[in-house]
Amino acid sequence: MRFIVLASGSKGNATYLEIGTGKYLIDIGISLRQVQSRLEQAGKTLDHLDGIFITHEHIDHVAGIVSVVKKFKCMVYLTEGTYKNLSRAILSGLDQDYVRLVNYDEILMPNGFAVKPFMTYHDALEPCGYKFTENGKNLVYMTDSGYYPQKQFDLIRNADVYIVESNHDPEMLLESDRPWLLKKRILDDQGHLSNEDSAFLLINVLGEKTKTIILAHLSEECNTPDVALKTYRKVFEEQGLIYDDYRVIYAFQNQPLGEEII
Repeated sequence: MRFIVLASGSKGNATYLEIGTGKYLIDIGISLRQVQSRLEQAGKTLDHLDGIFITHEHIDHVAGIVSVVKKFKCMVYLTEGTYKNLSRAILSGLDQDYVRLVNYDEILMPNGFAVKPFMTYHDALEPCGYKFTENGKNLVYMTDSGYYPQKQFDLIRNADVYIVESNHDPEMLLESDRPWLLKKRILDDQGHLSNEDSAFLLINVLGEKTKTIILAHLSEECNTPDVALKTYRKVFEEQGLIYDDYRVIYAFQNQPLGEEII
């Protein structure tokens, strides 16, 4: 399993994934041209695409979906709620023959690997994260979730790699010039995970297989990579974990992170 986080943040999200015998995207919130350009920066070319896994319908996760499906005739995997809540422009341009509706906790088996959608908590209609499994290795992808309940910890426990939201620092958010309703939305249980909440979630689900944690969807106004990493270190050490036993890194909004191999 190989992947490259191409873009992560409120201006667009996309991750490239090679798994089984196929090539996939997780979300497509940037243009096809940007996808191709960032893959080239990472030494890859996009000669074909087998599918796109969509987490939810917000535009920073689906902006490029129509042009990519038209170009590659690839399958789009998404929940029924996400599909129904896509914009009219996207629905009218998306060929239904390439739409595959998925259900929470349903295990899909395309092209030699397994993927399980799981419930996330965001102000969207039926949003989800994904757990990808190949040859005993697991990648958990979860952004845009205001919290994650203890009863679902086992679904994502002990993955080799986590790509997980670490959106904001609450103090920076509250002191920002953003409107109060937007601040309230972000802080809500259906908003976005703070750095601290993200770190507490991870210490409850990581295991002996866990090696890499990629912090995703960092706010450009209400967070910094340094603040996010320092918060993770503080939480880990206060909870008795050795922070340096894990590779904790962050994804970028405007450039690819670099190829990762599991």
